[in-house]
Formats: sequence, structure tokens, C-alpha cells
Amino acid sequence: MESFLQHSINQSFAKMLQINEAEKRVDTTQNSSVTELFPALAFNNNYKPTNINSFQDFLEKLDLTSSKSKLAFVTASNIVAGKNVIDRLKEMKPNFFKDKMGNAIGILKYLYDINDDKPITKVVWGYREKPAGIPKNHAGDIFVFFKDRSKIGISLKAGTTKSKEPLLNTYVNTTFKKLGKESLLKNLADDLWDKVYSKVPGAKDIANKNNYMETNIRNQVTTLYVDYFVKNQTSADELYKQMLYVHRVHTCDMINNLSLNEFKEWVINNFNLQMPGASVEVPLVLVKAVGMKADEKNDSLANIIGTVTKFKATLNRSSVQEWFIDITNATGDKAKLKMTIRSDSGVRQEKKPGQQGRLGRYLGLKLQYSGIV
Repeated sequence: MESFLQHSINQSFAKMLQINEAEKRVDTTQNSSVTELFPALAFNNNYKPTNINSFQDFLEKLDLTSSKSKLAFVTASNIVAGKNVIDRLKEMKPNFFKDKMGNAIGILKYLYDINDDKPITKVVWGYREKPAGIPKNHAGDIFVFFKDRSKIGISLKAGTTKSKEPLLNTYVNTTFKKLGKESLLKNLADDLWDKVYSKVPGAKDIANKNNYMETNIRNQVTTLYVDYFVKNQTSADELYKQMLYVHRVHTCDMINNLSLNEFKEWVINNFNLQMPGASVEVPLVLVKAVGMKADEKNDSLANIIGTVTKFKATLNRSSVQEWFIDITNATGDKAKLKMTIRSDSGVRQEKKPGQQGRLGRYLGLKLQYSGIV
């Protein structure tokens, strides 16, 4: 029987897993919303921008509560969030602003192109909630409703011609939870303490394996790590490499203990695959924006995942952040999925402890799939 102490530790640990979920969304929400919300607003208002500056001017003057603008939102709170996205445009760095606004124009052009072939009634922003008639777990960022009453969800990516944007873009702790393996995160946390966080100078004086991720103590450990990073980045970077190694090992072990059905369902439901000929009510379409142009893209994993009979997750020994999932189908054909685990932000003294990257992310490192090698 579980002791009272161990029960308390496990309860505290479960609460720790929920920390910083909002913080992890803050930096990415503004960036992605520019390419998601703005094309929807412009299309619904029948607006065609001539350049980035005119597009910004249109958005800043737009009444988000008008009948046409409201078509882009699922809830009233989403309208408030949309206004915040527009208000924060001036905070974006000039080059990044130019890139994202250009991508938004490219995606808007794509919407007008498909409208020419199949008339669209409205385009809806899939911000926090999904529109009526859309599955809650749908991977679409925006949703297109056609006049013939059919609909599609569009997963949006942006980058360069040669870049390979992640099709799965989530976090380690989120992945464990989605796969029903949340209990294994305690083992990961314990290993991280032994091999990483206990090595931060001064950490053992204020923390131990069972409490180092409690909010107040975690912030103190993070502060010690930032001080260490500033004074000796080379040594601090070695700890980060070890952190990535521990994360990759535990994630590979967790994946390798899934059943075949669990693995295939995870890939199909979370890797944002455009399944060819899939008989689903709301098909997923992948669209990538490069500059002011956006085109549909495909990933060959969608064509083979249904026939996979074997899989194995392994480390890429020549990389500090990459790992692979080797898959084999019934006829012996093989493919290698490129996966990464890494921090999604850097380390700077002026940041608050909860916003620090690298060791400051604890169980919340980025987990991504970017295609078949």
C-alpha cells in the first residue's frame, strides 16, 4: 500500500506537471495568430491587401464585432484575444513582423484561390475552441466552411523553401500525458535530478529529488542555474546536453513500450497527417507559407502509417537533440521518422525564472516530428 508520504509526494508531483502551461503558450500564440487569424478576418471581410502596411492599417481599423468579422470567431472571448493580437503587432521585431505578415498574405491568397474553385461561406479561427461541427481534437488552425456545407481544417506552417517545419509540435510532458503514461514522468524527473539539476552549484542546499519542482523551490533552482550559465556557460551547456539525453532516453523507452495500436493511433491523431482518401467528416489539409505564397504540402508518412507492423525509437548518437522512430510495414519496407527534443527558448538574466529556457523548462522541453529522413 502506498505510504501517506509517498501519496503526498505523488499528488504534489501531479500538480507540478501543470505549471507553466500558460507561459509556454505566451510566446507562440502571438506569432501563430498572425498567420491564422488575419487571413480569416481579411477573407470574411472580402479584403485583398496590396502590401503589408495596408494590411496592418486595415486590421487596426477593423471592427471585430461587425457581422463579417465575427464569422472568424468561435466565442466572444476569442474576439478579445483577437484584438490583443492586433494591438501587439507593434511589439513585434520589424523583420519578424514583415515575415509573418507576408505569410498571412500568402495564406489569404491561398484561401481566395480555393474559393475560385469552390465557394467559401466563412473562415473560422481555431484559437482555443473549435467551431460547431469540428471535432475537439482536430489539428486544424483555421477552418473553411464551403457553401455546399462541406468543410476542411487547415494546419498552417511557415518557413523557407528548404525548411522542414515540424508536423508534430508539442512537449515531452504533454506527450506522456496524451499516451496515458503520466506516471512515468516521476521517473524522468528523478533521473533529471540525479544527472542534471543536482549538479547545479548550490541546488542541493535548497532542494532535493522530491521537492525540486515545487513552484517556489523550482524558481530558486532556476535562478541558481541562470547564475551558473552566466558565469560558466560551457559547463552549463554540458548540463543541458545531459538534460536532452535523459529526456530522449526516457521518451524512447516510453514509446518502445507502446502497443502497435497505441503507437499508430498516436501518430495518426497527433502528427498532423493529411490522410489520402480518408473518410472523415472534416479532412485536414497541410498548407505551408513561404514569403507571400502558400501551397499545400504532403508528408509520405500519411501513406504508410496504416500498414506499419513494427516500430522502434532510437537515439541519434551523432546529435544532442535528435532521435528516430524506425517503422516497418508488412512487406518489409522501412522508413525513419526524424524526431527532436529541445528547448524552445534561451537563457537570459532579465527573464523571470518561469520563462527561462534550457534547464528552466524541466519536463516541458519541445518534442517535434519534422518528416521522414
